Amino acid sequence: MSEIAIEVVLLVLFEFYESSWQRASTLGGLLDNIYRRYKRGLFYFFFSHPSFYYLLYLGLKYDLTNFWFLSILFMKFLDISYKLVIVKKIEENALAEAMPLPLDLKIAPWMSYLNIILYPTLFLLALKVT
Repeated sequence: MSEIAIEVVLLVLFEFYESSWQRASTLGGLLDNIYRRYKRGLFYFFFSHPSFYYLLYLGLKYDLTNFWFLSILFMKFLDISYKLVIVKKIEENALAEAMPLPLDLKIAPWMSYLNIILYPTLFLLALKVT
């Protein structure tokens, strides 16, 4: 197996891990999973997103600075940042400011795993452009 194929498989595994701890059937369940992860510790919360750090490593390794790779990093950064904003709003009992959707909103099971397709595909596009 080529080195890039192994790296993409590892990225898929990291993304699967992230999806598995966040997965829930409703928006409220998803937010509860995020909040419980945060309450275990801030560093634990940050290390629960291994694909972000792995993508940083791959970007440095392959010297990726193109649109596709920067899009991945931007989306990952926004994802983690927004989760932290939501956690702060939960602690302040002001969740409606950051999340105007109802907490009993159903989440289709396949939606939790979109990142497993999206990020490795964008990473492969980033490699093709370079």
